[in-house]
Amino acid sequence: MNSWLEKTLKNEYQFVRMIHRSERTECRQYRHIGSGKSLLFRQFLQPADTAVYDLLKRIRHPNLTEILDVIQTDTYPVILEEFIDGITLAENAGNMNPLGVRRVIIQLCDALSALHSVGIVHRDVTLSNIMLAADGTVKLIDYDIAKCYRTADTANDTLGTVGFAPFEQYGLGNPDERADLFAVGVTANLLLTGKHPSVEMYRKGRLGKMIAVCTQIDPSQRFRSAAEIRELLS
Repeated sequence: MNSWLEKTLKNEYQFVRMIHRSERTECRQYRHIGSGKSLLFRQFLQPADTAVYDLLKRIRHPNLTEILDVIQTDTYPVILEEFIDGITLAENAGNMNPLGVRRVIIQLCDALSALHSVGIVHRDVTLSNIMLAADGTVKLIDYDIAKCYRTADTANDTLGTVGFAPFEQYGLGNPDERADLFAVGVTANLLLTGKHPSVEMYRKGRLGKMIAVCTQIDPSQRFRSAAEIRELLS
């Protein structure tokens, strides 16, 4: 680990808990001893391209996790992030009314518009990667498999969550922002029905129209941007 980082964590922060561990990353919560403010410590466990995180350091948006720093260590990169006090949407599947879902999707689209405007496709928009903060703000989290799609060839990169990722994300095309829009439709359907749209599609009102368009197999038949979804639901 970077010696400065190791010293800072030891002297100024208190370890709180392990939040998540996968093959790619380990996420831990630390609390600053003086201020009591928490941060998220994301340690990569394998080689990683931090281009997306480097770019996100310069972005401040209420619906995106704030990236505080990107640190190159003597092993693998470390990302210091805003710690979000809240719950994931995975805890709300099938239990949210249409008005609540509309409010969530509008904020999610604002987050995606901010990412897409700088050429980033998230590629893992899932219930587990969308949080409701304590104040009700929707936060899109976890950019581990995000890509700068305007400059990187992602056609042979098949990462993603089954059910949320569209077919083109599995080596059948070069995913762009419309891959994230597919996941928006799946997310809304799960919040409303508790089921994937391939099993039971919600068809009422503007939310039903949005879900049907978002989840088209052919990307050209989906919305062109998150802003179009927002306009439909606003």
